[in-house]
Amino acid sequence: MNKKEQALLITFTIVGYAKKILMLNKKGRSSMNFIRSLRFKFIVGLTLIMLPLFLLMYYNNVYAMNVVRDQVSLTSMNHLVKSVEQNERVLQETNRYLYSLGERDPDIISLFFLKYGSGDYIIAKQRIMNKFMTDIGFYNLIDSFFLYDAINDDLLLATSGDYDIKMSLVQKSMPVQMQQFEGDIQQPEWGIVRGESRNALVKTVRINQQFYAGALVDMNALNYPEQFTESGDRGGAVIVGIDGIALSNSSLSADQIKLAAAHLPGLKNPYQVISEEVPKGKARQYLMLGLPSAMSKMNYVVLLPEEDMMRNLPFFQRIIRLLPIGAAVILITALVFVRQLLFRPMNMLIRGMRRVSRGELDVRLEPPASSELEFVTRSFNQMTSQIQHLKIDVYEEQLRTREAEFKQLQMQINPHFYLNSLNIIHSLASLQKHELVQQMAGHLADYFRFSLRAGKRVIRLDEELEHIRHYLEIQKLRFPNKLSFSLEVEAGLGHYVLPPLTLQPFVENSIIHGFQRRTEPFIIRIKGQGTAIVSGSTANDEETEELPMLLITIEDNGVGFNQELLDRLQQGQYAEDPGGQHIGIWNVAHRLMVKYGDVAGLAFSNQADGGAKVVIHVPAQTEEEEGGA
Repeated sequence: MNKKEQALLITFTIVGYAKKILMLNKKGRSSMNFIRSLRFKFIVGLTLIMLPLFLLMYYNNVYAMNVVRDQVSLTSMNHLVKSVEQNERVLQETNRYLYSLGERDPDIISLFFLKYGSGDYIIAKQRIMNKFMTDIGFYNLIDSFFLYDAINDDLLLATSGDYDIKMSLVQKSMPVQMQQFEGDIQQPEWGIVRGESRNALVKTVRINQQFYAGALVDMNALNYPEQFTESGDRGGAVIVGIDGIALSNSSLSADQIKLAAAHLPGLKNPYQVISEEVPKGKARQYLMLGLPSAMSKMNYVVLLPEEDMMRNLPFFQRIIRLLPIGAAVILITALVFVRQLLFRPMNMLIRGMRRVSRGELDVRLEPPASSELEFVTRSFNQMTSQIQHLKIDVYEEQLRTREAEFKQLQMQINPHFYLNSLNIIHSLASLQKHELVQQMAGHLADYFRFSLRAGKRVIRLDEELEHIRHYLEIQKLRFPNKLSFSLEVEAGLGHYVLPPLTLQPFVENSIIHGFQRRTEPFIIRIKGQGTAIVSGSTANDEETEELPMLLITIEDNGVGFNQELLDRLQQGQYAEDPGGQHIGIWNVAHRLMVKYGDVAGLAFSNQADGGAKVVIHVPAQTEEEEGGA
């Protein structure tokens, strides 16, 4: 008996005794001295050491963090609300100003009646320009006023600076702004115009059929990051659109703005605590505040780093610095305590089990002080004294179990295309293609005939290939002129045996998953060849023994395996879930393992010119050699 068989035998025996121990433990629990039990000592000792520190840490952490978050969020939100209200008030006043231009400004009204380009027209425009420049000073947020002549495509712009940039922004926004007046409804909202170097808010009103007046606000003028003193070096404020893209300049990084944009739906809460993943470091947490704008489709957002907020808690910081020292003391104390009560008896038990696994069945362990481990060691000693009498029966039962498992696995392979084949025969009969019906029925009869023999333990390779040929001929009738195949097997290999229905799951998978390029013929190639592997050597490494092997390759010109599936197949993950989508592959692999062990196996790959490739290798044995083995 080798070491693997000994380990398996001991495992079966220990499992049986473990069940017996659990049953006896339940019956004798009432009479066990609970004070001497390991469970009682471990719970009491660890609780006395860790509970006070845990309570202090939890209370201090939760209370301090909540207080700081509430206070900082309240202060920052007050600043943000005041800033937003001030901005919204200026925008509303600007709206009223623009709406009144068409009724109160005589120069703008006169332009409608003056000839374009005349002297009076130019003088009126100059007076409008002077008025706009004067009015800009009364609206501290407004960057520019403009008047647009839609008929003559003439734009008058009064701005406090960066004339070319502001002119470009206004010209870019005019087509979109003019579309909102098609239904003669003036909307109070301000539009957003995005430029190459900066973004702006723009508001346009229609004076009459010819003239449009408007105002421009630089987005950076709406953002006041300096008022949030708690933002520190890594925090800040930003204005973002409803699409999550930043509209104003900000000290926040692109990743921080992206993180804030992902949490815009939570702005209805007083504040949010969000985390930023840092490569190779601890995640950074931020306090996020925000308000949506009532005058435009944008949001005011503030990020406050919690690390900077905690600098105002000196007591909390001292506790944090002492935690490593306290944790080290607690860990050492707990290790010493647990070592005496648990680790030392468990190590003694493990050493005894290792000696038993090597075949030393005379091992006897000294009972420890704990009542649970004392019961376990007594049961272990009893197990070692009886294991010699049980190992022969367990080993024979194992052989019977493996034989039954092999037969059950072999019976799982059933063809999945019987119904399709009968439908094809029905269709061919309806078309009165009697010759094709005869061929189909003949192939199907041979296929059924082989299935009746599939209960055998092994079958010859030439019989397996003949079965595959019938299967592929049936598939050719399903896909006329679109499927072809070739069977190339070296001479003299047909008498070797392998488990029945070993090749069929892979041929089925080729047709089901690889037959997707219907514009060109689908080709399946099955090859068989013999080879040899080195199976062992002498003590002096001068002689080796070669084991003859049978290699069967199944390849096609289909789409091949996708990379994710190929990685799983190459790692053998198809064997983890026998009820999953790779039941055919798992069945073949498990039958080969039960019958041949590690000698047989499967290999999966994609060909260089496309298509999937599966290689099956099994020992090259005849039916007589297999029966003798």
